[in-house]
Amino acid sequence: MGRRVAPVRFLVFLALLPVASLGFRQVEGSRHAWMLGFDVAGIVFLLSCLPLLRKSAPSDIRRQAVENDANRVLLLGLTGIITAAVLATVAAEIETGPKAASPLLVIGTLATAWLVGNAIFALHYAHLYYLPEGGGDHGGLGFPATEEPDYWDFVYYAFTIGMTFQTSDVTISSRRIRRATTFHALAAFFYNLGILAFTINLLGRI
Repeated sequence: MGRRVAPVRFLVFLALLPVASLGFRQVEGSRHAWMLGFDVAGIVFLLSCLPLLRKSAPSDIRRQAVENDANRVLLLGLTGIITAAVLATVAAEIETGPKAASPLLVIGTLATAWLVGNAIFALHYAHLYYLPEGGGDHGGLGFPATEEPDYWDFVYYAFTIGMTFQTSDVTISSRRIRRATTFHALAAFFYNLGILAFTINLLGRI
């Protein structure tokens, strides 16, 4: 467990999700409001990650590793639950016959969920790698010709898993990271399978 309940970006995401959903509930149905609320919270979360990419020197990541990945197992679990709820909402929206504007909303929500999920795993891998252990870094991932990977390297690794469910030119030497990667690949496979099914269903209803 980290020194704080959760990093600020996660707290903002978790707080903004219900607030934005309630706000949209005044003008939209409950399903649309939930999807729009998730989109807003997800986009804000992604924007909050951009400064990390601009300042992604290994020394910066080491300083951020503990506080930016506090309670990481709990946060990954919450993210999974929220994403599953979003997918269930999208499925219900498609089943009941979307309005004219719904296809755009469905596609936007699915894309946001995919980006947020892989971004969270990218942060998770980075902070696992640079957590202190035995007077050095935990390590566990081997990037070719790269002694000290930065956030962009972990984004590359996470999104490769998210798209292909396998590693590319990166080697794994940590049991902890191997377990996280296995979970990530399984989640990505079922998520992408769901997107394919939703897309076929949605196109058939347009």
